[in-house]
Amino acid sequence: MNPTYRLTLHAAVKNSLPAAEFALQRSRRTTLAQAIALALSSSTAFAAPALTELPSGGQITSGRAGIAVDGSHMDVNQTSQNASLNWQTFNVGRNAEVEFHQPNASSVAVNRIADPDGSQIMGRVDANGQVYLINPNGVLFGKDAQVNVGGLVASTLDIADADAASGKRTFSSSPLPAEEGPGVRANGDEASVINQGTITTSDGGYAALLGGRVSNQGTIAARLGTVALAAGDQVTLDFAGDKLLGVQVDKGALQALAENKQLIQAEGGTVLLTARAADSLIQAVVNNT
Repeated sequence: MNPTYRLTLHAAVKNSLPAAEFALQRSRRTTLAQAIALALSSSTAFAAPALTELPSGGQITSGRAGIAVDGSHMDVNQTSQNASLNWQTFNVGRNAEVEFHQPNASSVAVNRIADPDGSQIMGRVDANGQVYLINPNGVLFGKDAQVNVGGLVASTLDIADADAASGKRTFSSSPLPAEEGPGVRANGDEASVINQGTITTSDGGYAALLGGRVSNQGTIAARLGTVALAAGDQVTLDFAGDKLLGVQVDKGALQALAENKQLIQAEGGTVLLTARAADSLIQAVVNNT
């Protein structure tokens, strides 16, 4: 059986040690952690976007929404409960802002991004509902990023449109039908999702970083809600309405890593860190330092 490591904490989390369900051999864990650290550092090597850069090539693939740009500000006006959009790039410069206007807190906007260089969020992203940013080549929230949403999923793993509003939402690196993500799928378990900025959800909301390697190096706050860092090749999020109740890693990833290196706040809520290796001979790593 592939080992799974899961950390469930309440209230604020910082500089505390997780209790793993299985003991890790220090030498193997250290070697793997060093290899992953190198991969994480290389994933952020792309040039930063221009100060006022905005996402480009947006197309609505399901649901109803409109895209309007005024200078360095982009509005995504979603009028259906759920909507899916394909983007050529989804970069937000330090002086730029993307704002999602959605019908309510339960609304979901799935954004699939085909940029081979990954996505870099250096400015602001705001939403009154739930926003999914999916790029198999990685997602980076820079140190100046400010994300204020009802719910957020940043992932290298994709989800089928039909699952995006269900009680169990499964994200996977398995190929999806062409109409749901042409050219988007790659090895989503081999890229990284990294937060170095500030992600804040509304009360009772959630923030989830999903992929083969996920790392919080900034601040994530979800008062009365849930923060999840899950590393694997297939991850299922368990919902009741717009409340994230649990996370399960269904399929492991090579060199899986879920780490928190800064501050996660979930006052009155839950924090979940979980990782699963693809090979029973290779240990997954969960770090909370």
